[in-house]
Amino acid sequence: MENILIIDDNKDALDVFKQILVDEGYSVSTACNGTEGIGKFNKDYFDLVITDVNMPGMSGFDIRENVKNAVPVVPIILMSSDYLPIGPVEVRKLGVNAIISKTIDNETFSDVVRSCLFGRQDIYK
Repeated sequence: MENILIIDDNKDALDVFKQILVDEGYSVSTACNGTEGIGKFNKDYFDLVITDVNMPGMSGFDIRENVKNAVPVVPIILMSSDYLPIGPVEVRKLGVNAIISKTIDNETFSDVVRSCLFGRQDIYK
């Protein structure tokens, strides 16, 4: 069973995304800020990290940096409430596997997660 870490300062978003992934059969841990998330990441093994971009204190980009320095092969999905006009080249340049909107529908969210874990990389939705 794949172990996924979701980091977001919005508890409602954490709960929704966690439930989607639990229903898909994943083991899911959550953190409500970057410091807590990196603490969990450093204590356990995760197959995928999903993090909000805009959070107080430690941003999603800071989290990406910490994760990639510790375990470079772990896929990372960045998510944002804001419109991100980013294509595949920019995704690769950012060093992440996908960038998604928090308004993504459940099915597409599940597809992106599966793609990052098991197949195609560099996704933007």
